[in-house]
Parts: sequence; C-alpha cells; structure tokens
Amino acid sequence: MKKTVALLALLTILFSCKTQNGAVSLFNGKDLTNWKMLPGKVPGFEVTEGNLVTTPPNSSDLFTEEWYGNYVFKFEYLLSEVGNSGVLIRCDPENPWGTGVEVQLLAPWTPYRDDLHCTGSLYGYVPVHNRPDETTGIWHEMEIKCDRNIITISVDGEITTIANTDTVKGMEEKLLEGAIGFQSNHSNEGEQAKFRKVSIRNFDIDPEYVARGFYEKDGRVREQAYRSARSIGAPMVGHLAEMMSEGNITAYSGAKKLLFDLSAEASSPDARKDMRNSVIKALKK
Repeated sequence: MKKTVALLALLTILFSCKTQNGAVSLFNGKDLTNWKMLPGKVPGFEVTEGNLVTTPPNSSDLFTEEWYGNYVFKFEYLLSEVGNSGVLIRCDPENPWGTGVEVQLLAPWTPYRDDLHCTGSLYGYVPVHNRPDETTGIWHEMEIKCDRNIITISVDGEITTIANTDTVKGMEEKLLEGAIGFQSNHSNEGEQAKFRKVSIRNFDIDPEYVARGFYEKDGRVREQAYRSARSIGAPMVGHLAEMMSEGNITAYSGAKKLLFDLSAEASSPDARKDMRNSVIKALKK
C-alpha cells in the first residue's frame, strides 16, 4: 500500500509540469525556479498567491534560464488600470532589446497606445492587425508562436499579429533563439502586472521539426536547426541519413557535417557512455 501511494505521488509530481499538446509548465506557482532576474539590484517580481507579480516600477526583468528558438509560449496575464509590461522573446538577457523583441502588454490608458505599441504588437516593429480586448483587472490569455522566421501573436484565442522577421526592417539580425522574459512594471508606483499558467511547447526537441530546418534557404535558420539537432543527438541520425540520400545539396551539406560531428563526439574519450552507445547504435541502423 505504501509503495502504491509513493508511486502515485511520484507520478503526480512528474505529470504536474505537463500540459496539453506536449507543452511544459515554466512556472511552478511557488517560486522562481528556472528563472532569473536581471539586472537584479532591485527585484522586480515576486510570487504571490500562485501568481508572478511585478509591482516595483522600472525594476529587474525576469528571464528564463534556458534559451528557446521555436516554440509556442502561453500564459495568462492581468494588468492593473495603468499596467505596462511586456514579453521579451529570443533575447540575450544582457541586452534584451538589442538582441530580441518585445511583445507589448499595455493597459488602454495612454494616448500613445497606437497599433504599433498596444497589447499584442511587436513593440515598435509590427503593429497589431486585429486589436485585442484590453480590459484591465481581468485575466487574458496570450499565445506567442515562434516558427523560424514567422512570429504569430494571439490574445484570448484570436490572432492579433503575424510577422515575417525577414521582411521587417530592424528584425533581420535579431536572434533566432534566446531567453524569454517578462518585463517589470513600467508604469507608476502601485500599478502591477500578474502572470500565471506559463507554459511552453518547444519545437526544437522534435527531430522531425528540426530536420526541416536543414532545407531552409536562410543560413541563420539552418545554423539554428543544426544547433538544435546536435543537442538532440542520436534521434536525429535517421533524418540525417535520409537527407544525404535525397540529393538536396543544402540539406546534404548540413547533414554530413552533423553526422561527422556526432560521430566525433561519440568517439571522444570524454563522451558519456550512454550518449556514445546511443549514437553508435543509431549509426549502425
């Protein structure tokens, strides 16, 4: 009986971080595990009643410790009457606005809230095409989908913004992978933004999705796919072998390089035994 209870408890813990469609929770509702605040001198976030809350104005922003490239990032947010925050995507936390872009979260109080700077816009780069509900004091859901050069923003289930980063001036050289960050309160003292139900579905752990990146014309996209594929390791080998037999020069070149690198890594004296064995097994198939 005790073993059964212990097993059920373990399964509950393991599945508590899972959501639908392969998504994983990024916020446990208790503390800031897997997140970091920068610059950190003035803490900008705290966990209150199971929510991420930012109140101190112009304080430290909150970033994921892990970097992500292609994904669906979902969360719920609530803004106070003069709430002003945002979501930083594909950024280096040391220089978030220089390397990434901000998806705006803004209460409808300011006269400057045009379509280029309102909730759902890629702040200063791409305006919303469909203005979302901006009612304050209630929870809304936002979904940010980064699919290589296409970024899609949805609020409460309705698409607000679609952007092709290759065609937007100033976004061509932005990072294709980076941390995800919540901006601290950029309004007055006493205002706030709250976040909950924060999850991500990471496309870059799916070998089939990553393999398609080897065929892209954009060299930066192929480089990002290569890094993801190398991280995946042995499960990529079958896809790489297929690429090398198809006659597509672009995909062939990347696949050949990665197969060589995986082989070299597996044969290294410093390679983990499990990694070495999995790669060797895959190569023999």
